[in-house]
Amino acid sequence: MLKYKTYVKTLSLLLLVAFGGSFIYVYHFSKSYPIPFTHRINLDDKFRFIRDMPNRDQVDTIIIGSSLGLNNIQGIILEDTSSLANHVLNISAYGLKTTQVERHLDLISIFPHLKRVIYAAQFPDFSKPLTFQSYDLEFIKEYINLGKDEIDLQYAFYAYKNIIEFTKNHWQWEKKYRGDMFNFGLAFDHTGSIALHIYGDMINKDKFYNPHPLNQSIENFHALTNISEKMHQNHIKFYFIVVPYRQPLLDKYEDLRVTMEKFIVKTNQIVTDNGGFFLNLHPKLKLSDKYFVDRFHLNEQGSALTAKSIGKFIDKSE
Repeated sequence: MLKYKTYVKTLSLLLLVAFGGSFIYVYHFSKSYPIPFTHRINLDDKFRFIRDMPNRDQVDTIIIGSSLGLNNIQGIILEDTSSLANHVLNISAYGLKTTQVERHLDLISIFPHLKRVIYAAQFPDFSKPLTFQSYDLEFIKEYINLGKDEIDLQYAFYAYKNIIEFTKNHWQWEKKYRGDMFNFGLAFDHTGSIALHIYGDMINKDKFYNPHPLNQSIENFHALTNISEKMHQNHIKFYFIVVPYRQPLLDKYEDLRVTMEKFIVKTNQIVTDNGGFFLNLHPKLKLSDKYFVDRFHLNEQGSALTAKSIGKFIDKSE
C-alpha cells in the first residue's frame, strides 16, 4: 500500500509539473506569437499584429483581400502617394475567398476613424466559396484590445487547448514564417503588407506559365454585393481593385480572357450600383512580365506601381 501511495504521489507530481510547465510555456509565448483563433497562421498573426499596433485608433484606410491584397499593394507607398490615406492597415490574408472577406470585414468595427476599404481581387478569388473553420469576432476583438504584448488567462487557456498547433507554429517560426517568401512569409511592414522579393530562379514556373481554373461561384458575387451594401450603409467608401494578370496568358487562352472580361463587367456593376469605386489596373498599368512573381502576384516593383495608382485614384475620387 505504501509503495502504491508513493507511486500515485510521484505520478501526480510529474503530471502537475508537465501540465503546469506546458501552460507556463504557452502563457509566456502567447504574448508574442499568434494564437490559433482561425487555425490559419497568416490570419492569426495578423490579429497579433493589429493588437500590437501603436496607432490603431488612427487607421483611416483598410486593405483587404487574399494574397492579392497582402502582396500586391504596399501600404507604405499608398500612404506616401495619397494625401487622404494617411494611416493604412492591411488585414489581407493568404487564400481568402470573397465569402471569407465578407466575414473578415466585420473586424472593421474596432477602427473608429475608418473612412475607406480597398478590396484587391481577381477572378480566382471568386471560385469555390469558403468559410472559416472558426472565427469568433467578439473573442478576437477583446484579444486585440488587450494591447501590445499583453495576454490574459482566457487567451492563454485557449492557446493551451490548441497546444500542438501553437507549439508547431512557434518552433517553425524563424525558419518558415519570418521571411517574405510567397505563401509562407509573415514579414509585415508597418501597415501589414508584404512586398515579394522574388525574382529569377525563385519564381514558380508552373504558376507563372499556366492559367488558373475558370470556375466562378455565384455565392462570392453575392458576398461582394453584401460587402458593397454594408460599406455604403456605414458611410465607408469602398474601392474594388482588379489587379493585373499576365497578358501573355490572356493572349494565349481565349477562355481565360473571356472569364476575366465577364468578371470585370459583373464586379464593376455590383460595386458601382452600391456607390463604390471600381478600378481595373490591368489595362491601366499594362505590366510586363518583369513585374510578376506568377500569373497574377506582383514583385515589390509591381506592387509599388499598383499602390501608387490606387493612391492617385483615391485622391481623384474623393
